[in-house]
Amino acid sequence: MARQKQASGSGKTVKKSQSFKMADTIEEFTNELGNAGPAKVDNETYWGAVRAQFPYNGSIRYTNNGTIGILPHMVLQAQIATLKEAEIQDGDTGGVTYPGPHEAHEKLAALINADPSEVAVTRNSTESMNIIALGLDLKPEDEILTTTHEHYGGWSCWQNRNALFGNPIRKLDLYDPPEDEDEIVGLIEEAIRPETRVLSFCHVTCTTAWRLPVRKICAMARKRGLITVIDGAQSVGMIAVDVNDLNCDFYVSSTHKWLFTPKGTGLLYVKEAAQEHIGLGYYTHGGQLTARRFENHATQSYAPLVGFAVAVDFHNAIGTPLIEDRGAAMAKWLKTRLSDIPGVRVWTPMSRNLSASMVSFSIAGMTSSDVGTPLRERYRIHSRGLHEGGYHGARISCAMHNSYDEMEQVVSAIGEIAANRC
Repeated sequence: MARQKQASGSGKTVKKSQSFKMADTIEEFTNELGNAGPAKVDNETYWGAVRAQFPYNGSIRYTNNGTIGILPHMVLQAQIATLKEAEIQDGDTGGVTYPGPHEAHEKLAALINADPSEVAVTRNSTESMNIIALGLDLKPEDEILTTTHEHYGGWSCWQNRNALFGNPIRKLDLYDPPEDEDEIVGLIEEAIRPETRVLSFCHVTCTTAWRLPVRKICAMARKRGLITVIDGAQSVGMIAVDVNDLNCDFYVSSTHKWLFTPKGTGLLYVKEAAQEHIGLGYYTHGGQLTARRFENHATQSYAPLVGFAVAVDFHNAIGTPLIEDRGAAMAKWLKTRLSDIPGVRVWTPMSRNLSASMVSFSIAGMTSSDVGTPLRERYRIHSRGLHEGGYHGARISCAMHNSYDEMEQVVSAIGEIAANRC
């Protein structure tokens, strides 16, 4: 239920009398959204209707979507209904018709503007990155160039490649917040050597929540004859992702984060023209050279794929542009407020083009644990610590289910922690 509460400085108000139910179908959800007024970034009643779809009722304020998402009611129910039908032969879904598991690939492909043959549903970004790292057709001397901002799951796969096949790996230092897109492209281009063959980097970094100019970087890399591997763990569902426009060879994502698909589902995109660059995969009789060969086609539960299809429908009912605008607006508000706190440094750029729906910060003289532990234990706020690349601090996610009231509590907590730091 929405409350009459205005966060200090946000100017955002939710009507006290307005309440919404958890919808079982997309049609019911669309009706709830229609009752909430205009689909606008600053319509808090509308976002109250969205929040009502999430049954999460934990005692900790959840601002860690960048690690793992919390499921909407209808996605959870779709999985439960599918499991019940399979395991106890209970086909009673209360009149709800769910998508078939085969629809997940088509819906996902449409969302990212790919052909269904270029899309595989994996378990997460880490699995997808390992598939790419182990399967690429490279010579032992071919170098992998990456950055200091990679998540361990997007970095350890190349370490394994090095151990198995000897391919050298090099990290590009990107420690200071970028000023503009061309600066980032220039830094990466300067780091390319004659032996560089693969360029692997994040779309939105897990550390500083920088949004890198993927399209420009890939265009530069293509001219240099490089294979591009994009770790979009934080991207699909949070910002618009058009793989054809990005023109990358490979793209991965942990869709369980911002697209709210079931845990244990993720994305591997293999551009049709890049199919010849990668081998291995599961053997299936008569299988064609498509991304689907990297899925396990043996006996699997249909429940995650049904839930996946429902999650894409849920996302589309709101729309990527509105979701992206909402996250960016809340993140900008949070960055502005945190920047006013003495001792706090915000690592995420203010620029819309260079940021998205997450905010990373540090407090002078404090480790990640010094910040994250009191946030969790004293203030009951779930954040994510910064560990990669030598950073210390915390990261806050501004997801569609988060409110300005929650963010006001985040600001207050961080202000108190900073004021009392050692």
